Amino acid sequence: MKRLLTIALALLFVTASAFADDAAEPAKSLLVRTFQLKFKKAENAAALIKPLLSEEGSMSIRATGNALVVSDRAENIKQVVTALQDFDVEAQPFRLSVRLVSAGRAAQNEARVPAELRDVAPKLALLRYNALDSVGGAEVEGKEGEPGQIDLTSYRADFKFGEYDPASDSINLVDFKLSQLTGDQLTQVMKTTLNLKLGQTVIIGATKNAQSQRALMIVFTAKR
Repeated sequence: MKRLLTIALALLFVTASAFADDAAEPAKSLLVRTFQLKFKKAENAAALIKPLLSEEGSMSIRATGNALVVSDRAENIKQVVTALQDFDVEAQPFRLSVRLVSAGRAAQNEARVPAELRDVAPKLALLRYNALDSVGGAEVEGKEGEPGQIDLTSYRADFKFGEYDPASDSINLVDFKLSQLTGDQLTQVMKTTLNLKLGQTVIIGATKNAQSQRALMIVFTAKR
């Protein structure tokens, strides 16, 4: 009987010690911070910081005050503060280069690539376009949120600079519309929205039929 009593007391002591250790473990409290954005939209900032939140973290948008209310651990809040400081800045200037290329598929002995298009020739060759002609090109400067317009010989491009995303180092090109000018009439050729990583060249086709022997290609490059 004494042995059973000794074992029972030992188990009680171990259990009591375990509870004492748990009670001594400091609970990680959540902090609540409100961030009011001056230059950028709260909705866009929310998408930026969402991956930084822990499982316990939460976030809500105050549309009337263009603000975010974030609840999370202290270390996660610090990451949010840093990300928003980099994101919520005045509209930044950018340069956009747009070139139009008439691309055709020709026999090898009829292939041609002008000097000014040699940088894009390898990419167009992947689509089996090897006869290239420059239709027009220009560069324009602008800031986030500003509209832009480029005249390209017999075409015109209208667009709007969107917001810069520091996480991907890219600028959004909103509602890019290419129109062909015939006399004094403009006919829309295509309309799209693009996300351009700074310094990289992006090529899209304005021809609906991908198998066409000849296509109008648009070459974009965005820089600081």
